[in-house]
Amino acid sequence: MGVAFDDGSNPVAHGPAPFPSATPIAGVNFDVSRRLDDSALDALVANGVSWIALIPFGRQPRFDIAEIQLRPTSGRWGETDVGLSEITSRARARGIRTLLKPHIWLLEEVPGEWRGTISFDTETEWQDWEADYCLFILHYAELAQRNDVDMFSVGVELYRAVSDPRLLARVDRAVRLVYDGPLTYGANWDRELTAVQFWDRLDYLGVHAYFPLTDRQDASVAELERGWRTHLATIESLCARWNRPILFTEIGYRSIAGAAVQPWNFTVRAAVDMQEQADAYEALFRTFWGQDWFAGLFLWEWDADIGADENLTGDDDYTPQTKPAQQVLARWFEVGT
Repeated sequence: MGVAFDDGSNPVAHGPAPFPSATPIAGVNFDVSRRLDDSALDALVANGVSWIALIPFGRQPRFDIAEIQLRPTSGRWGETDVGLSEITSRARARGIRTLLKPHIWLLEEVPGEWRGTISFDTETEWQDWEADYCLFILHYAELAQRNDVDMFSVGVELYRAVSDPRLLARVDRAVRLVYDGPLTYGANWDRELTAVQFWDRLDYLGVHAYFPLTDRQDASVAELERGWRTHLATIESLCARWNRPILFTEIGYRSIAGAAVQPWNFTVRAAVDMQEQADAYEALFRTFWGQDWFAGLFLWEWDADIGADENLTGDDDYTPQTKPAQQVLARWFEVGT
Protein backbone atom coordinates (compact mmCIF):
# COMPACT_ATOMS: atom_id res chain seq x y z
CA MET A 1 0.00 0.00 0.00
CA GLY A 2 3.01 2.27 0.37
CA VAL A 3 3.30 5.20 2.76
CA ALA A 4 3.05 8.99 2.49
CA PHE A 5 5.19 11.47 4.44
CA ASP A 6 4.71 15.06 5.56
CA ASP A 7 7.28 17.79 4.93
CA GLY A 8 9.19 16.77 8.05
CA SER A 9 9.67 13.22 6.70
CA ASN A 10 7.16 11.83 9.19
CA PRO A 11 4.63 9.23 8.07
CA VAL A 12 1.15 10.61 7.52
CA ALA A 13 -1.48 8.94 9.70
CA HIS A 14 -2.82 5.89 7.93
CA GLY A 15 -6.49 5.57 7.08
CA PRO A 16 -8.65 3.13 9.05
CA ALA A 17 -9.28 -0.44 8.08
CA PRO A 18 -12.83 -1.13 6.90
CA PHE A 19 -15.08 -1.98 9.81
CA PRO A 20 -16.16 -5.62 9.76
CA SER A 21 -19.29 -6.15 7.74
CA ALA A 22 -19.51 -9.93 7.72
CA THR A 23 -17.56 -12.71 9.39
CA PRO A 24 -15.21 -11.89 12.29
CA ILE A 25 -11.73 -13.37 12.23
CA ALA A 26 -11.99 -16.84 13.78
CA GLY A 27 -8.37 -17.26 14.75
CA VAL A 28 -6.00 -19.13 17.03
CA ASN A 29 -2.41 -18.50 18.05
CA PHE A 30 -0.86 -21.58 16.45
CA ASP A 31 2.05 -23.24 18.27
CA VAL A 32 4.11 -25.44 15.94
CA SER A 33 7.23 -26.98 17.45
CA ARG A 34 8.21 -29.45 14.73
CA ARG A 35 7.43 -30.12 11.08
CA LEU A 36 3.70 -29.64 10.62
CA ASP A 37 1.55 -32.72 10.16
CA ASP A 38 -1.51 -32.56 7.90
CA SER A 39 -3.72 -33.73 10.75
CA ALA A 40 -3.06 -30.46 12.60
CA LEU A 41 -4.38 -28.48 9.65
CA ASP A 42 -7.33 -30.86 9.34
CA ALA A 43 -8.21 -30.11 12.98
CA LEU A 44 -8.16 -26.34 12.37
CA VAL A 45 -10.52 -26.65 9.42
CA ALA A 46 -12.82 -29.04 11.31
CA ASN A 47 -13.22 -26.46 14.09
CA GLY A 48 -13.98 -23.50 11.86
CA VAL A 49 -10.61 -21.76 12.28
CA SER A 50 -10.12 -19.27 9.45
CA TRP A 51 -6.93 -17.52 10.66
CA ILE A 52 -3.76 -18.49 12.52
CA ALA A 53 -1.25 -16.24 14.28
CA LEU A 54 2.37 -17.36 14.05
CA ILE A 55 4.84 -16.13 16.65
CA PRO A 56 8.59 -16.00 16.02
CA PHE A 57 10.60 -14.74 19.01
CA GLY A 58 13.44 -12.29 19.23
CA ARG A 59 15.51 -13.18 22.31
CA GLN A 60 16.63 -10.44 24.69
CA PRO A 61 19.01 -11.35 27.55
CA ARG A 62 16.91 -9.49 30.16
CA PHE A 63 14.61 -6.48 30.43
CA ASP A 64 17.46 -3.95 30.87
CA ILE A 65 19.99 -5.28 28.37
CA ALA A 66 19.77 -3.53 25.00
CA GLU A 67 20.21 -6.49 22.69
CA ILE A 68 17.77 -8.52 20.57
CA GLN A 69 18.96 -11.78 19.04
CA LEU A 70 17.46 -13.16 15.83
CA ARG A 71 17.35 -16.94 15.32
CA PRO A 72 15.80 -17.40 11.86
CA THR A 73 17.44 -20.77 11.15
CA SER A 74 17.65 -22.49 14.54
CA GLY A 75 15.45 -23.50 17.46
CA ARG A 76 11.87 -24.71 17.12
CA TRP A 77 10.98 -25.47 13.49
CA GLY A 78 7.77 -23.46 13.61
CA GLU A 79 9.71 -20.29 14.46
CA THR A 80 12.34 -20.60 11.74
CA ASP A 81 11.95 -18.69 8.49
CA VAL A 82 11.57 -21.98 6.62
CA GLY A 83 8.92 -23.20 9.03
CA LEU A 84 6.97 -19.95 9.04
CA SER A 85 6.95 -19.87 5.25
CA GLU A 86 5.83 -23.47 4.92
CA ILE A 87 3.09 -23.17 7.54
CA THR A 88 1.74 -20.04 5.87
CA SER A 89 1.68 -21.70 2.45
CA ARG A 90 0.08 -24.93 3.62
CA ALA A 91 -2.51 -23.08 5.69
CA ARG A 92 -3.41 -20.91 2.70
CA ALA A 93 -4.01 -24.04 0.65
CA ARG A 94 -6.67 -24.96 3.25
CA GLY A 95 -8.28 -21.51 3.09
CA ILE A 96 -6.66 -20.33 6.34
CA ARG A 97 -5.11 -16.85 6.49
CA THR A 98 -2.12 -15.80 8.59
CA LEU A 99 -1.16 -13.04 11.02
CA LEU A 100 2.58 -12.87 11.68
CA LYS A 101 3.06 -11.60 15.23
CA PRO A 102 6.71 -11.39 16.40
CA HIS A 103 7.31 -11.27 20.17
CA ILE A 104 10.26 -10.43 22.41
CA TRP A 105 11.30 -13.24 24.77
CA LEU A 106 13.32 -12.26 27.86
CA LEU A 107 15.82 -15.05 28.55
CA GLU A 108 16.48 -14.10 32.19
CA GLU A 109 13.41 -13.74 34.37
CA VAL A 110 13.54 -10.93 36.93
CA PRO A 111 10.66 -10.73 39.43
CA GLY A 112 8.23 -8.00 38.45
CA GLU A 113 9.86 -7.42 35.07
CA TRP A 114 8.66 -8.56 31.64
CA ARG A 115 8.64 -7.25 28.08
CA GLY A 116 6.19 -4.52 29.09
CA THR A 117 8.83 -3.10 31.44
CA ILE A 118 11.78 -3.17 29.04
CA SER A 119 13.69 0.02 29.85
CA PHE A 120 17.21 1.45 30.02
CA ASP A 121 19.09 4.08 31.99
CA THR A 122 20.76 5.92 29.15
CA GLU A 123 19.72 7.35 25.80
CA THR A 124 22.52 5.40 24.12
CA GLU A 125 21.08 2.12 25.39
CA TRP A 126 17.62 3.11 24.17
CA GLN A 127 19.01 3.93 20.74
CA ASP A 128 20.86 0.61 20.60
CA TRP A 129 17.70 -1.30 21.54
CA GLU A 130 15.55 0.58 19.05
CA ALA A 131 18.06 -0.13 16.27
CA ASP A 132 18.00 -3.84 17.16
CA TYR A 133 14.21 -3.83 17.36
CA CYS A 134 13.88 -2.26 13.92
CA LEU A 135 16.20 -4.91 12.44
CA PHE A 136 14.20 -7.63 14.21
CA ILE A 137 10.78 -6.45 13.10
CA LEU A 138 11.89 -5.62 9.55
CA HIS A 139 13.29 -9.13 9.12
CA TYR A 140 9.81 -10.54 9.73
CA ALA A 141 8.01 -7.82 7.77
CA GLU A 142 10.10 -8.73 4.74
CA LEU A 143 9.37 -12.42 5.32
CA ALA A 144 5.67 -11.56 5.55
CA GLN A 145 5.80 -9.73 2.23
CA ARG A 146 7.66 -12.56 0.48
CA ASN A 147 5.10 -15.07 1.68
CA ASP A 148 1.95 -12.99 1.10
CA VAL A 149 1.12 -13.04 4.81
CA ASP A 150 -2.33 -11.52 5.32
CA MET A 151 -1.61 -9.28 8.34
CA PHE A 152 1.43 -8.21 10.34
CA SER A 153 1.93 -7.05 13.93
CA VAL A 154 4.61 -4.43 14.56
CA GLY A 155 4.94 -5.47 18.21
CA VAL A 156 3.22 -6.74 21.34
CA GLU A 157 3.10 -5.60 24.98
CA LEU A 158 5.98 -3.10 24.88
CA TYR A 159 4.39 -0.56 27.21
CA ARG A 160 7.47 1.37 28.33
CA ALA A 161 9.18 1.15 24.97
CA VAL A 162 6.22 2.55 23.05
CA SER A 163 5.39 5.25 25.61
CA ASP A 164 7.44 7.42 23.27
CA PRO A 165 5.29 7.33 20.08
CA ARG A 166 8.30 8.19 17.96
CA LEU A 167 9.46 4.57 18.17
CA LEU A 168 6.26 3.22 16.62
CA ALA A 169 6.30 6.01 14.07
CA ARG A 170 9.76 4.91 12.96
CA VAL A 171 8.80 1.24 12.99
CA ASP A 172 5.57 1.90 11.08
CA ARG A 173 7.38 3.96 8.49
CA ALA A 174 10.04 1.28 7.95
CA VAL A 175 7.59 -1.63 7.86
CA ARG A 176 5.27 0.04 5.36
CA LEU A 177 8.18 0.42 2.97
CA VAL A 178 8.59 -3.37 2.78
CA TYR A 179 5.16 -4.81 3.65
CA ASP A 180 1.92 -3.77 1.92
CA GLY A 181 -0.69 -5.59 4.02
CA PRO A 182 -2.67 -4.39 7.05
CA LEU A 183 -0.86 -3.73 10.33
CA THR A 184 -1.74 -4.08 13.99
CA TYR A 185 -0.05 -3.94 17.40
CA GLY A 186 -0.94 -6.14 20.38
CA ALA A 187 -1.40 -3.83 23.40
CA ASN A 188 -1.71 -5.30 26.85
CA TRP A 189 -5.25 -5.09 28.21
CA ASP A 190 -4.60 -2.75 31.11
CA ARG A 191 -3.00 0.70 31.06
CA GLU A 192 -1.20 0.18 27.75
CA LEU A 193 -4.42 -0.13 25.79
CA THR A 194 -5.61 3.37 26.68
CA ALA A 195 -2.19 5.02 26.96
CA VAL A 196 -0.72 4.36 23.50
CA GLN A 197 -1.04 7.21 21.03
CA PHE A 198 -0.17 5.59 17.71
CA TRP A 199 -3.37 3.75 16.73
CA ASP A 200 -3.95 6.14 13.82
CA ARG A 201 -0.81 4.73 12.17
CA LEU A 202 -2.19 1.19 12.14
CA ASP A 203 -5.18 -0.62 10.68
CA TYR A 204 -6.51 -2.49 13.72
CA LEU A 205 -6.52 -1.80 17.47
CA GLY A 206 -4.92 -5.03 18.62
CA VAL A 207 -5.48 -6.15 22.21
CA HIS A 208 -4.08 -8.93 24.37
CA ALA A 209 -7.44 -9.11 26.06
CA TYR A 210 -6.85 -10.86 29.38
CA PHE A 211 -9.36 -8.66 31.20
CA PRO A 212 -10.46 -9.86 34.68
CA LEU A 213 -14.18 -10.67 34.63
CA THR A 214 -14.92 -11.84 38.16
CA ASP A 215 -13.34 -12.22 41.60
CA ARG A 216 -14.67 -15.68 42.36
CA GLN A 217 -14.73 -19.26 41.17
CA ASP A 218 -17.74 -20.88 39.55
CA ALA A 219 -19.09 -17.64 38.09
CA SER A 220 -21.95 -18.30 35.68
CA VAL A 221 -21.88 -17.32 32.03
CA ALA A 222 -24.32 -14.49 32.82
CA GLU A 223 -22.02 -13.20 35.58
CA LEU A 224 -19.04 -13.31 33.24
CA GLU A 225 -21.00 -11.39 30.61
CA ARG A 226 -21.71 -8.73 33.23
CA GLY A 227 -18.01 -8.71 34.03
CA TRP A 228 -17.31 -7.55 30.47
CA ARG A 229 -19.48 -4.42 30.78
CA THR A 230 -16.88 -1.97 32.10
CA HIS A 231 -14.25 -3.23 29.69
CA LEU A 232 -16.74 -3.10 26.85
CA ALA A 233 -17.33 0.61 27.46
CA THR A 234 -13.56 1.25 27.37
CA ILE A 235 -13.16 -0.68 24.14
CA GLU A 236 -16.10 1.05 22.46
CA SER A 237 -14.71 4.46 23.40
CA LEU A 238 -11.35 3.57 21.86
CA CYS A 239 -13.03 2.48 18.63
CA ALA A 240 -14.89 5.78 18.50
CA ARG A 241 -11.80 7.86 19.30
CA TRP A 242 -9.48 6.25 16.77
CA ASN A 243 -12.02 5.10 14.17
CA ARG A 244 -10.48 1.65 14.08
CA PRO A 245 -11.97 -1.83 14.60
CA ILE A 246 -10.87 -3.88 17.61
CA LEU A 247 -8.97 -7.14 17.07
CA PHE A 248 -8.18 -9.40 20.01
CA THR A 249 -4.70 -10.47 18.90
CA GLU A 250 -4.53 -12.74 21.95
CA ILE A 251 -7.09 -13.95 24.48
CA GLY A 252 -7.43 -17.17 26.43
CA TYR A 253 -8.44 -18.91 29.62
CA ARG A 254 -6.89 -21.80 31.48
CA SER A 255 -8.97 -24.84 32.34
CA ILE A 256 -8.94 -24.09 36.07
CA ALA A 257 -11.30 -22.98 38.82
CA GLY A 258 -11.46 -19.20 38.63
CA ALA A 259 -10.33 -19.13 34.99
CA ALA A 260 -11.65 -15.58 34.47
CA VAL A 261 -10.30 -14.06 37.72
CA GLN A 262 -6.77 -13.40 36.41
CA PRO A 263 -6.76 -14.79 32.87
CA TRP A 264 -3.25 -13.48 32.20
CA ASN A 265 -1.70 -15.30 35.16
CA PHE A 266 -0.20 -18.60 34.00
CA THR A 267 1.34 -19.23 37.42
CA VAL A 268 -1.89 -19.53 39.45
CA ARG A 269 -2.29 -22.88 41.18
CA ALA A 270 -5.90 -24.05 41.12
CA ALA A 271 -7.98 -27.16 40.58
CA VAL A 272 -8.60 -28.28 37.02
CA ASP A 273 -12.04 -27.13 35.89
CA MET A 274 -12.88 -27.64 32.23
CA GLN A 275 -16.33 -26.08 32.51
CA GLU A 276 -15.07 -22.74 33.84
CA GLN A 277 -12.82 -22.44 30.81
CA ALA A 278 -15.73 -23.25 28.50
CA ASP A 279 -18.00 -20.75 30.29
CA ALA A 280 -15.42 -17.99 29.96
CA TYR A 281 -15.26 -18.58 26.20
CA GLU A 282 -19.05 -18.63 25.96
CA ALA A 283 -19.30 -15.25 27.71
CA LEU A 284 -16.58 -13.86 25.43
CA PHE A 285 -18.36 -14.86 22.24
CA ARG A 286 -21.78 -13.73 23.45
CA THR A 287 -20.33 -10.31 24.30
CA PHE A 288 -18.31 -9.59 21.16
CA TRP A 289 -19.24 -11.78 18.21
CA GLY A 290 -22.13 -9.59 17.08
CA GLN A 291 -20.48 -6.17 17.55
CA ASP A 292 -20.08 -4.31 14.28
CA TRP A 293 -16.75 -2.81 15.40
CA PHE A 294 -15.27 -6.19 16.38
CA ALA A 295 -12.84 -7.55 13.80
CA GLY A 296 -12.39 -10.92 15.50
CA LEU A 297 -9.91 -12.74 17.72
CA PHE A 298 -6.98 -15.11 18.04
CA LEU A 299 -7.40 -17.56 20.93
CA TRP A 300 -4.41 -18.60 23.05
CA GLU A 301 -3.47 -21.18 22.07
CA TRP A 302 -3.73 -24.13 19.70
CA ASP A 303 -0.92 -26.69 19.85
CA ALA A 304 -0.20 -28.50 16.58
CA ASP A 305 1.23 -31.44 18.53
CA ILE A 306 -2.04 -32.24 20.35
CA GLY A 307 -4.00 -34.92 18.52
CA ALA A 308 -7.78 -34.93 18.18
CA ASP A 309 -8.05 -38.06 20.34
CA GLU A 310 -5.57 -37.01 23.02
CA ASN A 311 -6.77 -37.19 26.63
CA LEU A 312 -6.17 -33.88 28.45
CA THR A 313 -8.40 -34.66 31.42
CA GLY A 314 -5.86 -33.35 33.94
CA ASP A 315 -4.55 -30.42 31.88
CA ASP A 316 -4.78 -26.95 33.47
CA ASP A 317 -3.22 -24.97 30.64
CA TYR A 318 -4.72 -22.60 28.07
CA THR A 319 -5.35 -24.89 25.14
CA PRO A 320 -9.06 -25.55 24.47
CA GLN A 321 -8.27 -28.69 22.48
CA THR A 322 -10.18 -31.87 23.34
CA LYS A 323 -11.91 -29.96 26.18
CA PRO A 324 -15.47 -28.57 26.39
CA ALA A 325 -14.01 -25.18 25.40
CA GLN A 326 -13.20 -26.59 21.96
CA GLN A 327 -16.88 -27.30 21.36
CA VAL A 328 -17.72 -23.71 22.32
CA LEU A 329 -15.23 -22.14 19.95
CA ALA A 330 -16.10 -24.53 17.12
CA ARG A 331 -19.80 -23.68 17.47
CA TRP A 332 -19.18 -19.92 17.37
CA PHE A 333 -16.55 -20.14 14.63
CA GLU A 334 -18.89 -22.20 12.48
CA VAL A 335 -21.73 -19.71 13.07
CA GLY A 336 -19.62 -17.14 11.28
CA THR A 337 -18.89 -19.25 8.20
